Amino acid sequence: MDYVSAIVPPLVMAIGFGFLVRAIIRSQGGTQKAKEDSLD
Repeated sequence: MDYVSAIVPPLVMAIGFGFLVRAIIRSQGGTQKAKEDSLD
């Protein structure tokens, strides 16, 4: 089960980073800005 302990920390960081980015995008202009960013 060593592979689980190797995979989990980066996965948790990636999820946390995703939430952080979403929070920043929302605070700067909500869903409309998020749509524009995804097109770039």
